[in-house]
Amino acid sequence: MKEYRYVMQFYYKGNLYNMYLDNHNKHFFLKNNEDGNLSYVTIEELLELSLCLTDIPSIMNVKKDQKKMKLIPKILIGGTSVTLGAAVLGTIISLNQSLERNREFLNNYKSNQQGIEKQLDNYISYDNSTSQEGTLNEETSQEDLVVDTYLESDWLHYLYIYDMDYLDKALDYKNVSIDQIKEVISNNSSISDKFKNLMYEYCDALNEKYPDTELRVLYENAKTLEIVECSKEELVAKSLSMDSYATYIRTENKIYVLDNFEYEKGTWAYQVLFHEIGHCLRTAVWNKDGVEVRVQIEGQNFSNTITAEALNSLFTVSLFDYEERNVAYQLQSNYHDIMIECMDNYSLADYPKHSISYYAKKLDEFNQDDNYATVILELIQMQYKDYHSDLVKADPSEYNAIYDYVSDMYYKKYLTPNMSYSEAVDLTNQLVERVTYDVPEDYNIDVNHFYDHLNSYCNNIGIDTNKKAKK
Repeated sequence: MKEYRYVMQFYYKGNLYNMYLDNHNKHFFLKNNEDGNLSYVTIEELLELSLCLTDIPSIMNVKKDQKKMKLIPKILIGGTSVTLGAAVLGTIISLNQSLERNREFLNNYKSNQQGIEKQLDNYISYDNSTSQEGTLNEETSQEDLVVDTYLESDWLHYLYIYDMDYLDKALDYKNVSIDQIKEVISNNSSISDKFKNLMYEYCDALNEKYPDTELRVLYENAKTLEIVECSKEELVAKSLSMDSYATYIRTENKIYVLDNFEYEKGTWAYQVLFHEIGHCLRTAVWNKDGVEVRVQIEGQNFSNTITAEALNSLFTVSLFDYEERNVAYQLQSNYHDIMIECMDNYSLADYPKHSISYYAKKLDEFNQDDNYATVILELIQMQYKDYHSDLVKADPSEYNAIYDYVSDMYYKKYLTPNMSYSEAVDLTNQLVERVTYDVPEDYNIDVNHFYDHLNSYCNNIGIDTNKKAKK
């Protein structure tokens, strides 16, 4: 029997599911039946939900005293309840796998169901029960989040590097300079002069703003990088998104961008290209002497695509010599911009160096939480998914936990007990403006909740909320 944290309740294709995270941040789902009871999901549902959540573009009410449940993780295959072993939960159908691997497994299952189920026999055991075997347990302790650094297997010939401190495991040289990167860009015939000049600008800005950044991944990628201008239809096929302006395909080491873009400073096109080059700084897929080497920010202990994209977006605009508030992944970037500003143990300089789980760990340390940041980061990702997907819908109030979390960090830095209530309201006005800046109204952010939470916060620290002020 395993312990799970309740994360959210969500509608997917009209069915209501509960989502859970175990102590190692692996996902599990239960289905809400019409009679109000919970049941296990089928393997098809589990795979589809895994793919849906991996394919960035479910629902919740999270409190810091997290609900925990102990249950035996199972799925339904042919009407039979099947216990899932760690190998299945952690490897075969993990949300921490790449999107292409989840798709491959789902497609293989649909085309060869019997064969895949025979393979699963190595990892699962069968019984005849289809009911939920679990009870709420509020007394159990939460394990600390383990930070991803690297993962390797000599037998399976792979090396995954999540923290740049371990890059020496893949590369036999220690340092590289900006001039050396410019030289390989200059010698790369797959990059046109227009894009070479833009990459030089990126390198210069990177060197000026973050002179201590690890450059070897960008150097290796720049040797073979291709920047391909393509039509909207071609880009949709590559990015699997109708809203995309560009995409970096790590397995191809290619950046695909819309043709006829003008890449002037201050334009959206300029930011888009810098964002994709930023992926080349942090992400790579190589083959070194028969070993598959992957350098990535997403790890086995925690993976969250939207967090990675938002951090890359903020890192990108921080390189500019002008202020840019219109940022890719706007709402999510707004959240992370505020949170990082409030932290004294993490900055954007850490983004290209460390994993997502490192960031989550630093959030927990700053907020004195116990593996709670992963829940909030998952909720932020689900809010993005909710907005962008027709398959997933949520009541707007389900995301109030995000607003509480961001507000608490903001107040911890800026709100003091000797402030007046009017000053506290002014501070909240500023916070709300920053959270909602350039965010589509269809996100349906519950602005009033910020002020309700402010009242509770003020009461806790001794600010008299009876002296009302206008919002």
